[in-house]
Formats: sequence, structure tokens, C-alpha cells
Amino acid sequence: ASSRLACFDRLAAEAAATHIVETPVAVPTTETTAVDVRRRAELRGLENPFGLTAYKTNYILPVTYNSKINREPFAVAYPDVGMDDIEAKFQISFKAKVWDISDRFDLWAAYTQENWWQVYNDDESAPFRETNYQPEMFLSYDANLELLGFQITKLNLGFNHQSNGRGALLSRSWNRAIAGVVIERDNLAIAPRVWYRLPEDEEDDDNPDTEDYYGHGDVRVAYSWNDMTFSALARNNLQSDENRGALQLDWSFPLNRRFKGYVQY
Repeated sequence: ASSRLACFDRLAAEAAATHIVETPVAVPTTETTAVDVRRRAELRGLENPFGLTAYKTNYILPVTYNSKINREPFAVAYPDVGMDDIEAKFQISFKAKVWDISDRFDLWAAYTQENWWQVYNDDESAPFRETNYQPEMFLSYDANLELLGFQITKLNLGFNHQSNGRGALLSRSWNRAIAGVVIERDNLAIAPRVWYRLPEDEEDDDNPDTEDYYGHGDVRVAYSWNDMTFSALARNNLQSDENRGALQLDWSFPLNRRFKGYVQY
């Protein structure tokens, strides 16, 4: 930014010295949001054929504590295997642009893998307690709309497959059509999503009550302040009789130019 400003100052000085008068040209201007800064960095990364573009947060949490580990399915399948409350968790997530359909439409492919690792459970040879696989495809549209002082920048529609890659009693998989929108204002971003579970035959459905727990949508809110990012992810099944929901809070802060510290609750 400082280099560009110096360039404009130099050109202005040269024009004034030689008495050049140019016809002014109207240039559209838009506010630069925190999400816009990231989007521009992603565009630069897409030009590198050997690079991967981050999708969701990539992180490793060396130590996590979970007081409500789901031991029941493991107790049925592996009666002698004990799970620890302390483990490690990490996530790998990347995306790639598959097709530039038009100036505003893009087709993306993405993959996210979330892992819960019993790395300190020496008695059980440090197994992976759970691995969550999510390949997806989505169509993204640059909306560039304004509503009540907020910018509606992205409209997304895609297909998501989520599973743990296991069979029998431990199997968990489902397919969703997901629609989402990205709303921005300065350093604030809001990304609500809704989904529709694609129906399966009763005999093939490993988890018919998934929506009772996972609901039909979620919303993520993120705020950037002084190189730190605070975010929250919330969802609810919106059922009055057996209401269930989830809330995840994240805080990231810079450690150096490449890595950030990360705390998750």
C-alpha cells in the first residue's frame, strides 16, 4: 500500500511539474473487509499450480480435553478398549477452483478432514478415536449486494458428503445439499447456511436421526481485531420437545508470519 501511494505521489508531482491536465475518470470504490483481504490472498495462491488453497481452518491442537467422549459405540464393538478424556485433535482443509464459469460464477471442489487422536493412550496403542471426512463440490456466485450497511459478497450452493469411513455399528454417513451466504462489514463476517439431507433407503440409512442432533443449518460469525480473529459456530435442531444444539468458540492470534496460535472451546 505504501509503495502504491508513493507511485501515485510521484506521478502527481510529475503531472504538476509539466502542467498536464487529464480528464478525471470515475473509479468505483468498495470498502476493504477482512474477508476481502483473505480472498485476495487466495486468488494469488490459485495462480500457483503446486499450491493448495486453505478452505476451513487448518490446525493442530496437541492437547484437548473432552468430558463427554462418546464411548458407547466403542464399548459395543470393542468391549476391552478404553478411551481417554485427553487427546489431540487436528483438521486439514483445502479447496481448488475447478471451473471459471463466468466473471461471477465459479465451481469449487473442497476436502476437509477432522481427526480425534488418542495420542496419549499408550494402553490402547494410541488409536484414532474418530476421523471425519467431508469431500464437497459447490457453486459460488459473487453477489456484491448491499443490505442495511452490510455487503452480501457470496452465495454458495453445493453438495457435501460427510462420513467417518467405518462400517457396522461405528458407521456414520450422510449426504447434504447446502446453501449459504457470506455477509461482511468491515472486520465482521457472518456466514449462515441451511441444508437438506438427501434421503436414503431405510435399510441403507446408518443414522436416520442425524438431523435430530445436527439440525438443518448453522451460522458462523467471525471478527478480526489487531491481527487476531474471534469466531463462533452455532447450530440447533430447532425442536421444542428434544432441543439439541452446539456452540464452538475459536480464537487465533499471530505467532510469526506463517503460523498462528489457536484456542478452541
